[in-house]
Amino acid sequence: MTSHDDPAQLPSVSTVRPAVNMVTPVVVAVTTEDDRYPRSRQIGIELARHADARLVLYDWDAATVLGDPNPTAWSADGPDGEPPTEMGVAALEAAGRDTIASQVAEARRHGVETAAWLPSEPGADALGAFVAERGATAVVLPEDLRSKGRLERLIEGATDPAGAVRERSRARVVVVPRPITG
Repeated sequence: MTSHDDPAQLPSVSTVRPAVNMVTPVVVAVTTEDDRYPRSRQIGIELARHADARLVLYDWDAATVLGDPNPTAWSADGPDGEPPTEMGVAALEAAGRDTIASQVAEARRHGVETAAWLPSEPGADALGAFVAERGATAVVLPEDLRSKGRLERLIEGATDPAGAVRERSRARVVVVPRPITG
C-alpha cells in the first residue's frame, strides 16, 4: 500500500485548506403565490440544506401582462433607492408578496439561506436564462409545468421548462412528479 492510500498518512480535516474562491452553490426551486407546488419547494429546501447551498424560490406566476412584479427605482425601499435583485422577507412583504415571504421564512427556519426572485418575463425561457445567469447547480421543477393548456403555453412559453434550463445551463434538473392519487 502506498502512502497516499494509507488513512494514517492522510491529513486530518482540520489541516486541509479550503479551496480559494469557492462559490456558494445555488439551488433554484419553482414556487407560486398560491403554493400549488409545495413539494418542489420542500425538495429544493432539502437539496440546498444538504449541499450547503443558497436557495432561490422562483415565483413562476409573478410575471404578468399587467407589469413588472418587482419594485421600481421609485418604489424601492433600499438605501440606494435601487430595486433588489433577489428579495428577502421584508422586501417581499413590502411588495405585497406575503405568501412568498412566508415560504422564504420557512426555508430559513430550516437553516437554508433563502431569497425569492420575481421574474419580469414569463415562461420557460425566462427561467432558463435566470438559472444560467445565477450559475445554479440544481433546479427543482414540478412536473405540472408541462401540462398546461395550449393558451397558457402560448402566453407563458411553458412548453418545456426542463428543456429550457438544460439548453442554457449545466444545472442538474430535478422534476418532481405529481402526487399519486387514488
